[in-house]
Amino acid sequence: MTAAMPASAQEADEELKDRTEIVVTAQRREERLQDVPIAISAVTAEDFEQRGARRLQDLQFSIPGLNIVETSPGSERLQIRGISQQAGLPTVATYIDEMNMNPNAVTGGVDIRSVDLERVEVLKGPQPTLYGEGSMGGTIRYITANPDLDDLAVRGSAEIGTIKNGNTAYRVEGAASVPIAPGTFAVRVAGAYEYTGGYIDTPRGDDQNGTRYKTARIKALFKPSETFNLSAMFMHHEWDQKDASYGFADGTYNVAGIFAQPAKGQYDVANLVGTIDLGFADFTSSTGYLSSKSRLDVSFPFAFPLPGGVLLPLSSSSRSAGEFERWTQEFRLTSSGTGPFKWLLGATYTDDKSKSGFSVLPVTTPIVLAPGQTSKAWAVYGEGSYTLGVATLTLGGRYYSDKRSDAARTTTNTFNTFNPRVNLSVETGDNGLIYLNASKGFRSGGFNTPGLFAPGEGTYAPEKLWTYEAGFKQQFLDRTLSLEGAVFYHDYNDIQSILLPTDNSPRIGRTINSGVARGWGQELAIVVRPDRAFTATFTVGHNDLTYRSTSLAVRPGDRLDNVPTWTWSAAVDYRKPVNDKVTLFANASLASTSGFTSTLRLFGDQTLNGVFVPGLSIVQRDGTRFPTVVRALSREIVNARIGADFGAITAYVYGQNLTNNFDSVYAGGVIQASQGARPRPRTFGAGLSFNF
Repeated sequence: MTAAMPASAQEADEELKDRTEIVVTAQRREERLQDVPIAISAVTAEDFEQRGARRLQDLQFSIPGLNIVETSPGSERLQIRGISQQAGLPTVATYIDEMNMNPNAVTGGVDIRSVDLERVEVLKGPQPTLYGEGSMGGTIRYITANPDLDDLAVRGSAEIGTIKNGNTAYRVEGAASVPIAPGTFAVRVAGAYEYTGGYIDTPRGDDQNGTRYKTARIKALFKPSETFNLSAMFMHHEWDQKDASYGFADGTYNVAGIFAQPAKGQYDVANLVGTIDLGFADFTSSTGYLSSKSRLDVSFPFAFPLPGGVLLPLSSSSRSAGEFERWTQEFRLTSSGTGPFKWLLGATYTDDKSKSGFSVLPVTTPIVLAPGQTSKAWAVYGEGSYTLGVATLTLGGRYYSDKRSDAARTTTNTFNTFNPRVNLSVETGDNGLIYLNASKGFRSGGFNTPGLFAPGEGTYAPEKLWTYEAGFKQQFLDRTLSLEGAVFYHDYNDIQSILLPTDNSPRIGRTINSGVARGWGQELAIVVRPDRAFTATFTVGHNDLTYRSTSLAVRPGDRLDNVPTWTWSAAVDYRKPVNDKVTLFANASLASTSGFTSTLRLFGDQTLNGVFVPGLSIVQRDGTRFPTVVRALSREIVNARIGADFGAITAYVYGQNLTNNFDSVYAGGVIQASQGARPRPRTFGAGLSFNF
């Protein structure tokens, strides 16, 4: 927050420059964002506060290439630069500090709220060397705020809002940093409670889909000397939704015979990170633990055609539950000094275990969880760069081995890969660079559920991706104008796709390797800061990745699931000091995405290689066949916020989704074919925050 007017024009100029000097650790060492020769976006704590964002999803269209869809509370489908599928493991790696949060399951990324964060770094394109498996589309790093070793700090906020045709939403958050031994040891605690408010009416009552989120975190920092520091972080997060956000355009979901669809879960994550300055290099050890539990009810309406044109209304109603546990250890050496040669070496080991259970609704007895898949993975990696004049060449690679077992099929398979990266960057003055980058991404294979696959489809193979990229970063006019852009090309092979079960049931079934996709993409971001009062941002992203192969799942020209062709955003932030104690502020943003699709071709009859393959025999309740391509429409979202900063206290009012766009946000497939996953309607509210 800005508490006072700068004493001179020079101080104002320095403040403006400081706002452009974001420091990131995307390449495992501290660097100015402007100097990192890859496509990366950084969202600071100030950005979250100014836009009233509670999660990265609220800001996604301001980050070219990023698209996040919440399939249910606690689970998000993340895609960066179009690398996204309904099947298989996540294609985007998600980290909290040094801990990899990707679940070892066919699911989306975990839910992470913006509670006391320092920043979020979004790395675009494969990150094979430093982040490894799962980082095909990119990597998202949530950096939590560190304790202050010297000063006591307390901050908090409270917010309340009213939803159009819904009920009240509210949120409280607080954090405190306490130096136990000033200069040496400090502890920071943070927590938040949020109720998102409901807006979908069902036969069970109105506004049934509100979700409650609880987050608590403690982080300790011990720094006995300038050459050694140790941090320990523990975080607990849980969610509980009464009913799903699926509904029709009028905000209701009144299909007969459908059970409630609650979702609940939690995760605990711990991360112990120690760093020792050895003189020639910094040695880092990261030990992590992750434990998660979740439960989800799904009720899917359909009909079965009988002779004489009679439709028998039915539903597939089930409860699934799961548990996941991970232990991970990483060691890393990062060179010190300012010489022309920089290097990094590391090794990781990860041990994952999962359990799962399934039951048909209504559930009368607790679900007994059975052992599922395990993964014991290790990797060694290295990267080196050499600077000659204004040019820097970087070479790196990671060897990765993933031994996977499936208890249900008593099957074990090991997936090995070597993933290289080559990068050439050239400085264009003090505030710019251009770069060329080629990198390979990888995603492990897996096992299909027994009884749902055809012969030879018990195991599906890993995916492989090569991405070639050219980009630039440049600042002009004494850093008041910033430009960043990139052009990239994907060569994506052995893509994992969902097929329906061979028994012709309405369940989502097996995974196959459906073929190849290729295509170009472009990104551009422009930031204008003519003075300390005004900032304008414009971003645009384009993706033309399409399938080039033919299979039961896809045809040439099909787009990948949930990938918009275009996204763009525009935002303005204005701060006007009234005197040395009060600053007025206002910001507004417009974000837009083109429509996107999800393909399930086996809902329709088709012929492949001269062989007729009948589609699923079930139909929708109105007698029409389920679509083979489910579409989500284009959306425009307008948000605004206005308030006053009194130094230690800030008060504001806000409006979200001001155009009240209620179109479906998820083209997920069979469940979403007859209704949509609906976003929160227009919301007005007010908030108060303090910082001492």
